[in-house]
Amino acid sequence: MGDKNIRQKKNTPMIRAVMPLDHHRLHIEFGSGNVLELNMENRLRTTRYYDLNSDEVFRSASTDGVKIMFHTGTNLELEIFPREAVRLAMKSPGEVMGILQTKLLESGRIWLEMKSGSILALNLNGWLGTNRYSPLKKPEVLQSISTDGEHLIFSDVLKIEEEELVRLTLMVPPPVEESAV
Repeated sequence: MGDKNIRQKKNTPMIRAVMPLDHHRLHIEFGSGNVLELNMENRLRTTRYYDLNSDEVFRSASTDGVKIMFHTGTNLELEIFPREAVRLAMKSPGEVMGILQTKLLESGRIWLEMKSGSILALNLNGWLGTNRYSPLKKPEVLQSISTDGEHLIFSDVLKIEEEELVRLTLMVPPPVEESAV
């Protein structure tokens, strides 16, 4: 059974779907089940993302499961990898990570509005069986979610920093171990 779960994780694409939205936003569904609405407007003046000013290039966004690709009309495609997409959402150019608001949704999901204008819907439900996140099984701890702008804070029980938030966004939660009967 363990081999099946490992195989399942390996076969899960990092990016399940990408859809261009109005105002240079990308709707990204990760293999982990988390969803990111990435605001690219604040990146359009940079050399790396300048080609996305073209509506045709921006709307060409597609994925092969490993990365997001934009067809620029040249031999060079613009690519955004999953970790890069999450980091772009977390930080505006030249700034530190900024979480403006948090909201608890149903079933262990959390809505995060980032300073960059991006929105992350993070599903913690699959992580509740792990030692690190098991305190969130208590409704009063989960409901205590707040932010200091740079961290997710659950009362005095759990503090999640930037790199951990990236991992939670991208990684498929570990399988729940079935107890022996």
